[in-house]
Amino acid sequence: MQKGIDGKRNLLAEEMLRYFGETCPALAARCEVAIVDLPPLARREVVGRLRTLRAVTNETNRELAASRVAVTTGQDPADLIDRALASIEHLSEVAETMTLWMDELLDRCVKGQRRDRRFDLSTRRLDFV
Repeated sequence: MQKGIDGKRNLLAEEMLRYFGETCPALAARCEVAIVDLPPLARREVVGRLRTLRAVTNETNRELAASRVAVTTGQDPADLIDRALASIEHLSEVAETMTLWMDELLDRCVKGQRRDRRFDLSTRRLDFV
C-alpha cells in the first residue's frame, strides 16, 4: 500500500513541478503583455478569466493542504492525494486553456490595432473602425 501512495505522491510532485515550472510562467508572461498591449475592454475580459483561474487555484490549494495534513498526521492520504492530483491537473488544464485563449486574443488585438481595427469582445470578432 505504501508503494502506491509513494507513486501517487511522486505523480503529484511531477504535476506540481510542471504547473509551476512551465504552465504558470507561460501564462504570467502573457498576462504581462496583456496589461500593456490590450485595450481596456479586452483587459476586463482577461480580469474575468483570471478570477476563474483564482477560484480554481484556491480549490487546488485546499486539496493540497488537506493531503499535506493527512500525510503529516499519519492519516491514510490515498484518497486525498488522488483529489489533490485531480485538482492540480484541472488547474493545469484551466491555465493552459487560458494561455491559448490569451494567445488568440493578443494576436487579434495587437494585429487589429496595427491595422486600425477594433476587437469587439461582445461578438468575439474584429471590426474595422
